Amino acid sequence: MTRTVLITGAGGFVGSHMAEGFLAMGDKVIALDAQFDPTTRLRLRAAELLEAPLTVDVLSQDLAVDLVVHGAAITTPPREFGLSDAEHVAANVALLDAALALATAHGATSFVFLSSSGVFAVEDGDAVHVENTIPTATSPYALAKRAGEDATSAANSALLRTLSVRLGPIYGPYEIARTTRRVVSQIRRWLDLVAADEPIVVQVPVESRDWTFAPDLPRALDALLGIEPAMSGIVHLTSGAIVSNIDLADSIASVVSGAEIRVEPSGEAPRLPMRSDRIDLAALHAWTPLARGIAETYFAEVLQ
Repeated sequence: MTRTVLITGAGGFVGSHMAEGFLAMGDKVIALDAQFDPTTRLRLRAAELLEAPLTVDVLSQDLAVDLVVHGAAITTPPREFGLSDAEHVAANVALLDAALALATAHGATSFVFLSSSGVFAVEDGDAVHVENTIPTATSPYALAKRAGEDATSAANSALLRTLSVRLGPIYGPYEIARTTRRVVSQIRRWLDLVAADEPIVVQVPVESRDWTFAPDLPRALDALLGIEPAMSGIVHLTSGAIVSNIDLADSIASVVSGAEIRVEPSGEAPRLPMRSDRIDLAALHAWTPLARGIAETYFAEVLQ
């Protein structure tokens, strides 16, 4: 049965891949964002594009929605966005409140909040972050995501199933910086350096992270939503492909002939990867292998 899926933040990197993926699964997609660039408009031409601020009255009153995927967020550091720390958290919580209100007003039965592994501090957990690991990061971004997870859990009811999915590092085609997300992934930055004939500089070679190919996320999320009994609370949605930074750089060099790697340790504490202790990630989805994902990302854009 065709669902109507509202995706907030659909003009961004993860949101646009979510929209593309649900369209490919045959769903009707309402893609909402304050702004769409020309490339994203073209990619999402089969969706109903709604270029407007996220407010509780942004949809037609008689429109019914089955699923809301809330990805709209300000991830740019507060000062760069002209906000105080408190204003940054409040702005993100306000976006979530509006998305939850939309879900309730338009009859959605499922609501997904896209959270992040950024809720964890480097000292949290033991070698890996799982759902039972208590997050203690205190950056405005982390506090906003943790507040969003709490609000999402509180909204769970018999009528509206809510779920927060924490995403780890994401990479893939069409990743660009935008006002609300100025920092792109390490893979994107390194591919851009290679394209400019500059070396990849690895500053924390032993750091290991879980990398997920963005186009995999919609079908993985759909599979997660299909698990019975229905899950709520917090779930880590990641490929589970954990790789060290130096191995990641080698993977890029294996795809791009002539790529140079320099190791210049910064002394920065390594962050930890994320896994799930609630679901079998390998059984959830046929995740794209890292080398193939890097190749698809590189050849889709860098050589254009």
